[in-house]
Amino acid sequence: MAREFARYLTSTHRAEDWHKLTTAHHDTYMALLSDEDITWAGVVPHVPARYAKLAADLTDKKVVKLWDDLARVRMLVIDAEAGEMLVRSFLRHDNVLAKPNLTKAFIRALGKVRSEAIRKAIRAELGRLFEEQPELAGWKQLEELLPELFAELFAECGG
Repeated sequence: MAREFARYLTSTHRAEDWHKLTTAHHDTYMALLSDEDITWAGVVPHVPARYAKLAADLTDKKVVKLWDDLARVRMLVIDAEAGEMLVRSFLRHDNVLAKPNLTKAFIRALGKVRSEAIRKAIRAELGRLFEEQPELAGWKQLEELLPELFAELFAECGG
């Protein structure tokens, strides 16, 4: 089932990194976060022309520049060659691993990621999330369905 809304945390407005960005960056990030094609792994298509059509003052070149800026502050991981981008904090902010069924959807989405760089970034985010929230219900599904990945995360976190 496709997402019908995007989770937007009010804590975003208290983040120093957010304050350093322009409104164009904010709008760009929100467009990615609310994209109907974002997967449960937080991956969106790298299609500048599509996003350039979202506002009258955007061009493909402006969109790519905004994305590159967001990648520099670690909000995105971009693999233009693979045609994919990762909204890096998606797993954490959307509470994907808090619910077993969403975790299963995440695992399916992870299996479709083409980019090695993005898979590596997701793995790093999983590691951080495991350290911060080892009680999440989704870890059980991850352990059952991707035991090698889970064992690797568990070992790295000192478990």
